Amino acid sequence: MRKLRNFLAAIVLLTGLAWNTPMQAQQITDNAVFYHSIRSPWSNFLNPALFPNESGWYVTTAKTSVQLALPMSYEDFGLRYDPTRDVTVLDVNHVLDQLRLNGCHIDHNTDVNLLGMGFTIGDKLHLTASAGVKYLTSFTVPLGFIDLLAEGNMNDKHIDFGAADLFNGQMYGYVSLGAAFKLPLFPLTIGARVNVLDGLMAASVDNLKLELNTAEDISSVQVSSDYLMHMAGIAKVSRNGEGDFELNWDNLKSFLPQNLGYTFDIGAKLKVNIFDLSMSIVDLGPGVHWKQNPITIVPKNQDVTITFDGIDLSTLLTNGTIDTSFLGRFKDSALAMIDYVTEENDYWYSVPTRMYIGASVSLGKIVRAGYLFQGQWYNGWFNNHHSGDNHFACNNTLSAHINVFNWMEISATNSFVYNGDKVTWLNPGCAVTLSPGRRLQVFAALEYLSSMRLTQVKAAHVMFGINMVGLKN
Repeated sequence: MRKLRNFLAAIVLLTGLAWNTPMQAQQITDNAVFYHSIRSPWSNFLNPALFPNESGWYVTTAKTSVQLALPMSYEDFGLRYDPTRDVTVLDVNHVLDQLRLNGCHIDHNTDVNLLGMGFTIGDKLHLTASAGVKYLTSFTVPLGFIDLLAEGNMNDKHIDFGAADLFNGQMYGYVSLGAAFKLPLFPLTIGARVNVLDGLMAASVDNLKLELNTAEDISSVQVSSDYLMHMAGIAKVSRNGEGDFELNWDNLKSFLPQNLGYTFDIGAKLKVNIFDLSMSIVDLGPGVHWKQNPITIVPKNQDVTITFDGIDLSTLLTNGTIDTSFLGRFKDSALAMIDYVTEENDYWYSVPTRMYIGASVSLGKIVRAGYLFQGQWYNGWFNNHHSGDNHFACNNTLSAHINVFNWMEISATNSFVYNGDKVTWLNPGCAVTLSPGRRLQVFAALEYLSSMRLTQVKAAHVMFGINMVGLKN
């Protein structure tokens, strides 16, 4: 038991090397509960070399997968009951300290599977196909803004409100075709899949630079700014006569977008007696090529710096009148800073790339236990985001899967992670797959709860849907 604990501790510490600072720590909301599943087709989506055990074919119908990662749990907000006033009090300073330590990064992903299928030819060849829609969003609150709220002091300060990858969101459809082949003289199965992506909409703030320098007596403020924003999609974004942006839906006659892209999935599985060793990389590639209605927004003058010298109180009030000339000076300075130009240049934008390395042991056809290392590059392996900023996160998962009379599979997982500051040993997840008539599968999964208590949840993944699976026996 001691050797096992030391082994797990070593893995966790190696996992921590993926982060440079606690600010870069991320939460992986997809805990891959079906990776080592005995009967679920979703193992193939995580590794193209995996195929449902003893299954000749499968059809995946409507499936919805929603992931959400937050910087803090309910308990981290520091809510406490004040019996004197009979109210619940929010400790703002505690909240700001937590955000300064862990950062404020929010991720939300929704994946809707429309249709998928797979079938075997003989015992060695598996062919698969699927189609669906994904929506990915990510938002980061600049650390400088959190510091300003925490310190509350503007005297003689340099404040950085900027952030790389402040916001990005993409919605795209995908069509995937894959195959896996079991080598005849060696117990190794290799698989590959191509994913053709077609973008529906995209918006991102890839770089925001906003720096404030204040004088000691706050009589002057110096501001420098720079920004880079991208938009594209099936609806054209244009500027009206007043310079405001508005959506033009007139071009939706050509509803099939022109924003084609691609990624690849590769995987392998080695079977040795009752043990399976496997690894895969999913969504490896450049991502979506945004060519339809692209707009790039940049400042008209790069690195604009303005200085506002404040208000001369001695001349502000004269003979009962107010001198408002400072408003004009401030307005002219601000407009010079935020004035922008737009360019219509196409661009590539990558999607998250995931890596899986797993090992499992099967005890007959009833029980399977496994270990899974999962990593994710949030801005893709190639990281062609214009900000040049990327995040890598990883976690380690132990799982157990029980097959009950071929009509129900119960899956339980637990992850242990190191977020750059501390180890969290207990992050459970679970899934249930019902198979009435041995053909129909109805499943639901809830993954990645930060500790056993729901009030400590920082990241969660909810997944449910229906499959059809044809067993060979």
